[in-house]
Amino acid sequence: MGKSAPEPPDYRGAAEETAASDWRMLQEQTRANRPTQNTPWGTMSWEQGESTMRQNPITGEMEEISGDWTQNVQLNPQQQRALQDQLGLQSQRSSLAAGMMGRAEGEFGEAMDWSQFQELAGPVQGGSGYNERAGEALYGRATSRLDPRFAQKREAQESQLRNQGLRPGDEAYDTAMANLGRQETDAYQQAGFGADIGAGAEAGRMQQQDLAAGGYQNQLRQQEIAESMQQRGFSLNEINAILHGQQVGMPSMPGFNQAGRAGGVDYSGAAASGYGAEMDAFSADQAMMQSVLNAGGSAMSFSDIRLKRNVRRIGSYHGHKVYTWDWIWGGKDSGVMAHEMPLEYVAVHESGYLMVDYGRI
Repeated sequence: MGKSAPEPPDYRGAAEETAASDWRMLQEQTRANRPTQNTPWGTMSWEQGESTMRQNPITGEMEEISGDWTQNVQLNPQQQRALQDQLGLQSQRSSLAAGMMGRAEGEFGEAMDWSQFQELAGPVQGGSGYNERAGEALYGRATSRLDPRFAQKREAQESQLRNQGLRPGDEAYDTAMANLGRQETDAYQQAGFGADIGAGAEAGRMQQQDLAAGGYQNQLRQQEIAESMQQRGFSLNEINAILHGQQVGMPSMPGFNQAGRAGGVDYSGAAASGYGAEMDAFSADQAMMQSVLNAGGSAMSFSDIRLKRNVRRIGSYHGHKVYTWDWIWGGKDSGVMAHEMPLEYVAVHESGYLMVDYGRI
């Protein structure tokens, strides 16, 4: 006798059991990776808080939730004392620096007064200007010696002529004074020629002097600015120097190979495998029954929609709809649906599934 198909397993329950098993294994893995580490500098340990209860949003049941982990680091006595001493010094330095902020505010409170510094030297004039200045300087230098000399000569010449009884208007007097005038003119012309010749070299020297003077003036200005800036930031630099200090660092803990996660029990897979085995057995039984029926000359075949998956219509045959499908135990087939056929073509098997007499169709 045939038997009915096995009931499908509780896949949702199996999935929930699998998830719960995975969660338990995760908790164990986490606990395995929380070792207490001891070093010459101190100890690092872990502490887990108390568990709490909450309602599972899926199942609605109350479940226990593990407490949070806390990491604790404890220095050895020597390191702890050093840390406390340095924290105390840091506090004193902070207080001292805070008291000096008034000085820094005073230094930075006023905008920089740029008028107190040397004037910025302007650009030097062009070469033609230097030549003109140099020529005038050389000519002036020469005439400064010629002017008193010819003045003395003119005075001596006039005195000599007067002693000789000559007066202006006398031919001898005018001739002598004219000769002296020509000598004077030649001397001043020669001084002018000499000034023109020496103006180039003198212009270069004057230009270098102006450049050197301008550079010195600008350098002096930069030094004044740098000193003023140093004065403005002196208190702030002192504050930064006071606040800077070395601190006791976190002790370095050695590494270790962390525990890997072990998989939980696959309840879902087990349920699916068990159900598959039961269906295989049922399919084998049905196949045997079908063989018996076929051997007896009957054209009756299972065609119950409950035994089919992936049903798809492909056409019609003598007014009846024809489909293809996959049997739930495996394999493909085609034909009609028992629940769509006239009652005279349909029979009910002992298992409760419908069969169709294809011979009559």
